[in-house]
Amino acid sequence: MNASPALDFREQPARPLVAQQPCRIALLGFGTVGRAVATILQSGSFPHLRLELIYNRRVDRKRVPWVQPQVRWTDDIEQALASDADVVLELAGGIEPAYSWVKRALLRGKSVVTANKKLIAAHGPELLELARRQGCRLEFGAAVAGGVPVLCGVSPGLSGDRLLRLCGILNGTCNYILHAMESRGLTLDLALREAQQRGYAEADPTDDVDGLDARAKLAILVRTGFHLQADPEQVAAQSVLRVQPADFRYARELGYTIRQVARAELKSGMLLAEVGPALVSPNSPLGSARNNQNVLITTGQYGGETVFAGAGAGGAPTAVAVVSDLLAVAASRPAVLAGPALVAVPVSNDFRCRHYVRVTPPQTTDAVGALRRTLTGRGISLRGLLHHPDPHDRRPSLALVVEECSTQALEKVLEEVRQTGVLAEQALRMPIVTSS
Repeated sequence: MNASPALDFREQPARPLVAQQPCRIALLGFGTVGRAVATILQSGSFPHLRLELIYNRRVDRKRVPWVQPQVRWTDDIEQALASDADVVLELAGGIEPAYSWVKRALLRGKSVVTANKKLIAAHGPELLELARRQGCRLEFGAAVAGGVPVLCGVSPGLSGDRLLRLCGILNGTCNYILHAMESRGLTLDLALREAQQRGYAEADPTDDVDGLDARAKLAILVRTGFHLQADPEQVAAQSVLRVQPADFRYARELGYTIRQVARAELKSGMLLAEVGPALVSPNSPLGSARNNQNVLITTGQYGGETVFAGAGAGGAPTAVAVVSDLLAVAASRPAVLAGPALVAVPVSNDFRCRHYVRVTPPQTTDAVGALRRTLTGRGISLRGLLHHPDPHDRRPSLALVVEECSTQALEKVLEEVRQTGVLAEQALRMPIVTSS
């Protein structure tokens, strides 16, 4: 491999894009989304967007014949960053080395487009400020909700309102899994395998099913809509892996279905935020979301509710958002302006709402009585009890509906009861979420 010239790390001014001249693009990462973006760029639909270079590790295994021969392929990141590309398109994912690549590209005066929600959640403000100083662009519309334009919809779209609440389905993989369980009675394992076969889930789906992907997106939305600095690590996340077919049966009897919900709201100087499976009305925008769809519901002080919905997971929807960002950069818009100063506030998951709780009691224990007594002692009321044994269940379970109460108070009660041995396994708690 030929040696590449050393990069000059001194800050350099951006090269302005001249109207009508092609916008030259260096693509970093040729995975699912990278291939989908390249497909659009090679289609001829946007002749002023010129794909010049594709970088990937072990690049020879990635080469495809449908990419035009003048496009260079490389596994040398130095060559990619030192190219004459106007825009670096980062689709490799993760925080490192993506953070270093993006920072170096901006320092060289290149605009950057990325779909990397982890990177933007962790370093967005810093990179945006660097882009502003360098007079170039940092666009990341594809980082949240794939092909649904929620970020530009929230800001500048809803900038004239004062947003009070964000609630949505921000992970298409989990929505596909839970919708398959609801509509076709699949187990979670089978639904996950299907999602992987369709390209909605990675070989390691941990970030999706454990809520880490959705909470990174929620942190970006909080920053965009509330102008607050939220560390994703401070947002409580609960996995969907413990949701069972029995939970859908109980939810259906209660008039609900189950979705992975990310929500945030401002309350008395505190940011309430969490991600996890929740009971929602099947007729609501959340419950109506099918397959890999994403939904965001914003609630404003003046404008009330606004709903954004569309395809989330998958290469094609995300690629549409990426190409839209590339078009925005190619249009030579001025560099980003400094937005309102971000304020750091305490983060908690202590929402007040009704809850669904599934417990698996030992047959020799009066778990319901013990739970009822402990709940009552903490000022929490039990609204209802469901018990319909299924011969296919390994252990018979009970479902409780708890009246509106503090999330943290209920979690303490469930942990206290678990430690006494009243429950055979950890209880599953899911909030009952209404969109307003």
